[in-house]
Amino acid sequence: MDGSSGTGVEALLGEEIVALAASTFVVAFTDVGLGREQARDRVDKELYRRFGKPRGSDAYYAYRAVILQIVLVWERAGIAARTASGPLILLPDGSRLLDATDAARELRALL
Repeated sequence: MDGSSGTGVEALLGEEIVALAASTFVVAFTDVGLGREQARDRVDKELYRRFGKPRGSDAYYAYRAVILQIVLVWERAGIAARTASGPLILLPDGSRLLDATDAARELRALL
């Protein structure tokens, strides 16, 4: 995954996952308080904004897989976690990541 530009599932799959997770995290959790819930659909909306809505079932499932991978990166880094009911929770390290000048570098350090 090399950070390609453009739209669609090919562009999404071409993105480097940690950089994508970091930039998506900043958008999804800006203005969310520590320990507060955030709906996971905010992640979907950000990816649709950047890469367009998936066209067809294969593209839909590819987006879904990337979204899950992003959330797993967040959980592995300890910046956000899923709740049993579905929303995401901002964790203390995530709150600090939001203030970082280079979110991708900081996320890599947490991993």
